[in-house]
Amino acid sequence: MYHITRFLLIAICFLVGCEHTQDLTRLEEQKLPIQTSFKVTDFEPATDCKSCHPIHFKEWSGSMHAYALKDPVWFSLQKKEQAHFSAEGKELGQFCIMCHSPVAFLTDAIEEPSSFDISDTSKYAPQIQEGIGCSFCHATTHFSPTTDAYPAIGETDVIEFFLNTGDVKYGTIRNPISNNFHQSEYHPDYDHSEFCQGCHNLTIDGQDAEMTFTEWSGTAFEALGVECQSCHMTTYAGYAVDKDLFPEAPYRENLHNHTFAGIDQALTSFREEGSQITAIQNLLKSAAEMNIASALPDSLTNGETLELSLLVTNSSGHNLPTLTTFSSQLWIEVTAVVGGDTILSKTINLRTYESEIAQTLTVVQNNNKDCLLYTSPSPRDRG
Repeated sequence: MYHITRFLLIAICFLVGCEHTQDLTRLEEQKLPIQTSFKVTDFEPATDCKSCHPIHFKEWSGSMHAYALKDPVWFSLQKKEQAHFSAEGKELGQFCIMCHSPVAFLTDAIEEPSSFDISDTSKYAPQIQEGIGCSFCHATTHFSPTTDAYPAIGETDVIEFFLNTGDVKYGTIRNPISNNFHQSEYHPDYDHSEFCQGCHNLTIDGQDAEMTFTEWSGTAFEALGVECQSCHMTTYAGYAVDKDLFPEAPYRENLHNHTFAGIDQALTSFREEGSQITAIQNLLKSAAEMNIASALPDSLTNGETLELSLLVTNSSGHNLPTLTTFSSQLWIEVTAVVGGDTILSKTINLRTYESEIAQTLTVVQNNNKDCLLYTSPSPRDRG
């Protein structure tokens, strides 16, 4: 007689109040400046921010934003797509670069995107090497709309950034203290999900490619005021600046964590690796719930088959997985441990509720027959 001692679920996925609408008339309403041309020197390296903002710098320096132009996986995919377009007599341009190094994109610093390789990055300025840096985000004056690319007709460098790289740094602090480094101004948009949609809401030739913002829109999370930043830039109390440099700095209750925790993790040696892993694990603990929906016997006899029904509930504010689901994977593995021996269930009846899994993902063949793997076709494979 075997006694069921433990079941383990491993679910891995690629996760990045009032009604929200994307209304670009706000560009005129806010009367904030919009810069139309850029030089690399318009942006400061993140290290320039470190002395005044050491905690935020430390958080950011271990984030995937800081890793965006150091990621070998990204470079491999960029190389593959560039080769694909070249073979078809087309140019992909800066399509992959525009979100992974927006400063490079805005300044046309990378002259040959088709041959851009990870070994080339060291020759570029820090503002480009650092991926998505402080001075880029904190120069944003207006939301970017959804990015609609049409590589079939050569429209690839299409993202719209609305920035002002002048003396003002924008952010969520309502009463910033004065300093000799830059002006500071409260900007309410920095607390809203629309801030993220330029790079996290993307269509390719009319096909949905990465639609995290759209997935979130209209959900209970939006209605309750749970924004992207609520989960991926959690708030905490502390000092926004170095207290030794600014003795008059107030203690604030609403500072945002700049780790930008999601599911992606640095695969090569990188700063703050331990903190990054902890942040990812903490986020995933609340991303979904799994319950065994079928009744369990107290014991099983030798040779008897146990069939399980699993109820997986998406608890995140978007699809699970989200981002580019054709390159993301989510799998569910149920393991029974009996007397120290592991027995894998070969028949899993997966039911999904409060989730978009059934609508967007399909089971694919994989080498491990004990594991159901869910993914989705790429826009190109969808026709």
